[in-house]
Amino acid sequence: MPWPPVASEPKPRNRWRALIFRGYDVAVDAVIIGVIPLMLIALGFAFVEAIITTIQLFPQLRPASVEAFELRTLVERILDVVILIELFNTFMDYARTRRIRLSTLLDVTIVFSLREILIKLYAQTFSSRDLVALCILVIILVIARSITIKVSPSIGKES
Repeated sequence: MPWPPVASEPKPRNRWRALIFRGYDVAVDAVIIGVIPLMLIALGFAFVEAIITTIQLFPQLRPASVEAFELRTLVERILDVVILIELFNTFMDYARTRRIRLSTLLDVTIVFSLREILIKLYAQTFSSRDLVALCILVIILVIARSITIKVSPSIGKES
C-alpha cells in the first residue's frame, strides 16, 4: 500500500455529474453577465424618463397650471426607478452569493406595496377597502422582514 494514499479516480458516473454541474454553473454565470448590462440600460432608461418628465413640467412651474396628472406621472416614474433599483439589488445579491435572501425579496415587495399606496393616495382614486388591504399587507411584510432579521443574525448584520 503506497504512502501517502493515492486518491482513486472518480467513478465515471461522478465525472459526468460533476461535468454537468460545472456546465450549469458556467451557463448561469454567462446569463448573469449578460443580464447585468441589460439591467443597467433599463435603469438608465427609467432614470432618463423621470428626468424628461421633470423637464416637461418646468414650463408650467406655476402651481395653478401644473396638472395633477402630469405631477402624478412624475411621482410614478420616480417610484418606478426606486423599485427597479431594489429589484436589481436583489438580482445582484443573487449574482454574488448564488442565493436569494428572503429579507431582500421582502424589501422589494414592501417598496412596491408602498408605491401602490402612494399612487392611489396621490391620485385620490382608491376605495377604503383597497387601501386598508394594502396597508395590512405592508404591515405583514414589515413584520415578516423583522422576523427574518431576528432569525438570521448574518442578515441582520449586513442590512
